[in-house]
Amino acid sequence: MKRFFIFLTVTFLFWITDLFAVESRIGVTFETYESRYSHYTKENWFFKTSNCAINNESIRINLNDKHQTDSFGVRRGTALRNSKNFFPFSNCFTGFVESRNGSPFVSGQIDQKFFRASFGHRFRPLENFYFLRDNNFYTALPGIDQPIHKAGFLGFKWKNWSIGTYYSEQEAKHKPGIYFISPWKFFEFAYSPEMKKHYASVNFHSDRFGFTGPKIVSRIQTFGQKKEIDGTFYSSVSSEKLEFKLTGYRGKSEDLFALDPDRNELKGKAQLARLGIVSNSYFSLEWIRAWNRPLEFDLKRSNFFPNNILQLLESEKEFRKDLDPSSKRWEIIAGKAPIFYDLFWGGILLSLRNYSNETIGRGIYYGLVRKNFTIEAGQEWRMNGDCITEGKWSFRLNEFWNLEGAFLFQKEDNKTDSLFEARTARDETSFIFTDRSSSFRLRLLSPYIAFTVSHSRRKENKNDGIWINLQIQFPF
Repeated sequence: MKRFFIFLTVTFLFWITDLFAVESRIGVTFETYESRYSHYTKENWFFKTSNCAINNESIRINLNDKHQTDSFGVRRGTALRNSKNFFPFSNCFTGFVESRNGSPFVSGQIDQKFFRASFGHRFRPLENFYFLRDNNFYTALPGIDQPIHKAGFLGFKWKNWSIGTYYSEQEAKHKPGIYFISPWKFFEFAYSPEMKKHYASVNFHSDRFGFTGPKIVSRIQTFGQKKEIDGTFYSSVSSEKLEFKLTGYRGKSEDLFALDPDRNELKGKAQLARLGIVSNSYFSLEWIRAWNRPLEFDLKRSNFFPNNILQLLESEKEFRKDLDPSSKRWEIIAGKAPIFYDLFWGGILLSLRNYSNETIGRGIYYGLVRKNFTIEAGQEWRMNGDCITEGKWSFRLNEFWNLEGAFLFQKEDNKTDSLFEARTARDETSFIFTDRSSSFRLRLLSPYIAFTVSHSRRKENKNDGIWINLQIQFPF
């Protein structure tokens, strides 16, 4: 409680110093995890104030509205003229005061026509999710920058191009890093010579370039050192009747597999590729493949073994790698087709899945797709005796309010891991592989509140784990 009052005092002093603020926000994040064997809580209080441009979401709506009769160029010109009302100062400042688990942090950012400078634990020019992130905290609230480690940036701007340098307490402490940003943030790149680590992003939206026809969205975010590159890939081509979707992931195995900790698949590097084709008449085809590679100990960097033993161990490691280049592979080919279909009542769907261990799964599902909500639930029976019950839903009131969830129940003696939909970004979902007997996720997204609760039960020891994250902000 004492730390909270200190935070309020600093926030008040920070607030009264900015008498010309155009926008301010105050908020808090609470997070907790509870199970039989572990428990933790986190809290993050924050206050943001700025006399910079208000992030007017209506501008983006006008640009992307499919029902607009004007051309994209006309709509873009109108939006830009309207946006001038939200740029009262050519030079502007944004400040951020926060407390992460009782530790106070102050961040600031100065924006000018030809340069940009920032310091602290919040502001970064790149939108790459992995760039200097603080793995213990994150935000799902619009208008709030992602928490990062202590860093400072100085960049120069020219006609929506930007290039600059940065300091990072963890990655660029002795040698400054460099970054580059293209217009519309179509391409972003940062590199740390000290760590020899790079970050790269591609963010393409067809409507930004005035393309007609199917809507195309593609996002790539990567980071890594030398050939060890991790990240995510998302690409979607959609029309009124059909959608093609391709997603990919490479990173830690524990982010892709929710398995028993005693299983080796939990440790190492994992990759996922997913290709899906979905029509509004409930026909769908999907191909999913996942790989897992165990972490390898770098023998050459070890001083524990003599050289002759090192050579023997290296040859043994290469021999094992040739025998089994990957610890395990998951592959699923799936399809769904309606046996009954009605625009108002929905449809009854038959499902067929071919798993990598030569197991066939047959299921029956109910699905309903409307403009603002989607529901799907059903059961699958597999030839090896496995059985699962699963479902998902999404209620989207508008572009900013969305309530979504998913559940999965499976027999405790199931032999094949099942798929469960998890959230990867604000507008994207992906699968994880799990052997848990039950999994549940519920999430509410809005401009003012983001609430997530997830629950799972391990099949061996009946250990229940529940994770809750609540984020609230009040703009004024």
